[in-house]
Amino acid sequence: MEYRNILVHLDESDSARTRLDVALRVAKRHGAHLSALFAPAVPEHEVAYAFILDAEYWSRCRQEHEACRRSLEHHFFARLAEAEVKGSWRTANYAQHELLMRARFADLIVLGQSSPEDPDASLANRLQVRVTLSAGRPVLWVPYSGGGPTVGERVMVAWDAGQSATRALYDALPFMRLAGRTEIVTFTPSRKERDRIPGADIGLVLARHGLEVQVTELRPPPTITVGDALLAHASKTGCDLIVMGAYGHARWKELLLGGVTQTVLGSMPVPVLMSH
Repeated sequence: MEYRNILVHLDESDSARTRLDVALRVAKRHGAHLSALFAPAVPEHEVAYAFILDAEYWSRCRQEHEACRRSLEHHFFARLAEAEVKGSWRTANYAQHELLMRARFADLIVLGQSSPEDPDASLANRLQVRVTLSAGRPVLWVPYSGGGPTVGERVMVAWDAGQSATRALYDALPFMRLAGRTEIVTFTPSRKERDRIPGADIGLVLARHGLEVQVTELRPPPTITVGDALLAHASKTGCDLIVMGAYGHARWKELLLGGVTQTVLGSMPVPVLMSH
């Protein structure tokens, strides 16, 4: 697979332009078409408050929303021209339905981590989690701070040989083919597997793809969680992209991320590519 069609979600958050910059960098590096979807993640506000706030308030909100859309759309096409990347713009009333529908035509979806200072963070997180676990496509989460100046030059893959990790690794092959360094990170194996070299099998598979990778086994103490160990190693090695499976738990009327996934996405220093 190659990234030829990239979909980025944009909204009224302060980090939208940062997210767009990352998406543009990836699109240019991979020769991809960049589709932008501008849509609010949280339309519940109008439903929840329509009965207690007057029409003048909602009129002012709509005017501010439209001004933000026009400004971001102008910025989007200006940046496309500057980067010499082909792209298209689409506006929708609600992001979730449109994102899940258009995910079928994307090789990669770019979403943004919610800032803890954003009053809509919890509701926006619900959208991001549902898209990550339901879209069936790889999702690149961008830190609200933007991360560093590069994406995919130094790749770190969290590997446990599970289904989600396997899918994420193969979905990240376009990044790994262009990376200057790729590291496969494993953890201390179970007793049944201690006669095997951790990560050796997948390292051999990637070598057959023409990729030279480094395999590292982490042995964190019992007091350190797997998620925290991954983040500490990412900071230590200076990687600019983390690849990992998206572990989720289905509950009534909602989807929840697993503990390791939540830890990494909550404190990620660099973009994280996830597949489920």
